[in-house]
Amino acid sequence: MMKQTRRPRFVIVSPPQLWGGTIVLHLLCRMLIDRGYDAKIFLLRVGERIPSSRQELLQKYLPFMNGKRKQVLDNQKGPIKGCNLTNWPYVDDDTIVVYPEVVFGNILAAKHVVRWFLNVNRFTGEYEGEQPYGKEDMFICYRDVFNDYQLNPSGRQVTLRHFDYDLYKRWNYGYREGSCFIIRKGENRADLPPNVPGIVLDNLSEEEKVEVMNQCRYCYSFDTQTFYSNIAAICGCVSIVIPEPGKTREDYLSAGEKGWGIAYGTASEEIEFARKTCKKLEEEIESFRDKNNKNLQNFLDYCREYFKDRMDAEICW
Repeated sequence: MMKQTRRPRFVIVSPPQLWGGTIVLHLLCRMLIDRGYDAKIFLLRVGERIPSSRQELLQKYLPFMNGKRKQVLDNQKGPIKGCNLTNWPYVDDDTIVVYPEVVFGNILAAKHVVRWFLNVNRFTGEYEGEQPYGKEDMFICYRDVFNDYQLNPSGRQVTLRHFDYDLYKRWNYGYREGSCFIIRKGENRADLPPNVPGIVLDNLSEEEKVEVMNQCRYCYSFDTQTFYSNIAAICGCVSIVIPEPGKTREDYLSAGEKGWGIAYGTASEEIEFARKTCKKLEEEIESFRDKNNKNLQNFLDYCREYFKDRMDAEICW
């Protein structure tokens, strides 16, 4: 009798959907489910430093595995719906665990690990004792500018983009005034002013962000790598990324990227570029669905190629 083949399982470690990177992690989970894979989100707690070791995870999370944690899981809100959430993941030899770049170590003691650089690698240098990454981990990057070529020399890249076409849109074609601001990953910049003269979007709901973006004339971002700058442009703002001192547009774009609809700095030529190319940004966003499907297939191909000799021969993809 022929043995029944089986597919790998996926556990994606992620905080709740409060910013772009966590939305992308949930999108990966949702797309894997839609492809017929057993995929779950292991939801990390909000407002605390992410555990840097398995021991710390156990100490901090086991006491939380009660009604309070269940309430957090049940009440999770975010744009990506239909993800399976796990209170404590079952990880065996058929499981692939996906960690974002903010997680130190292999907190779930997984045998098969994917490290997804959704931002730059924060764990560089030498470490004594427990290491941030395992020798057999597979590394992929979200964009070329986030890649660590020492860990991912072949440049494996998976870029998934969520866009709610019904929510993120311009409905105000009339009078606008004032400015809104995105701080996010720019919160530690030395050039960040103590007070910004407008509404900070960071902690608003998605609906509130869109409301503000449809009222303001300008949207300034001190986070140089957030997709919300694109959303601001779609909603009708003049969207301006504030470069770090000494840097320009070219320092933030991957090879082939144009940065349609976005000004990098306040120079008149940058503002004019943003205005003139907003239509190209709209066209680019319309292509997300097809590109997402191709990138999900790239993710599965990377996993199959990398883990095929490490997983049971009966695993099929």
